[in-house]
Amino acid sequence: MTIKKEAAFHEAAHAVTAYYSKFHSIVLGIDLEDYGAGEIFVSLSKSKCIENGKPPSAETAKDKEVSKELAVILCSGYVGELIAAETDPSLNPSRSSAGPDYQLAVQNLKAAGLSHKYDFHHDNARTFLESKWDVVNKLAEHLFSVKKESAENIIKFIENA
Repeated sequence: MTIKKEAAFHEAAHAVTAYYSKFHSIVLGIDLEDYGAGEIFVSLSKSKCIENGKPPSAETAKDKEVSKELAVILCSGYVGELIAAETDPSLNPSRSSAGPDYQLAVQNLKAAGLSHKYDFHHDNARTFLESKWDVVNKLAEHLFSVKKESAENIIKFIENA
């Protein structure tokens, strides 16, 4: 299987957005060679929830603020591909490969009693990623080079970028 550079930008965007989020953390690494099954995983962070005044419980996942943040994290993968393609015309962003992310965003938003339209969250992902693009770009290049990275090393990379 040929690994597409778009996948590196997609996963780097998720990672950077999750790292800087108020309520979520990166919990598993990225394996571009197992793309699809090896995507980055994020979860509610007990410590981040407590720091930001939310109880660290399963019900917190349905909190409107927490749900909106997760929608931004989920939308950020495809948005990262789009931003990368704006400066590298050889890249071909694939909305269909981001389908599971958008389905999960819709499911999560509905569970929180929010509108399942994700355009607003998509726009927020773009604004955030543009502000952190140097980090996303460096991480994507690194991931494309190494193909596989642990959550711990991704976090260290972002902290040092």
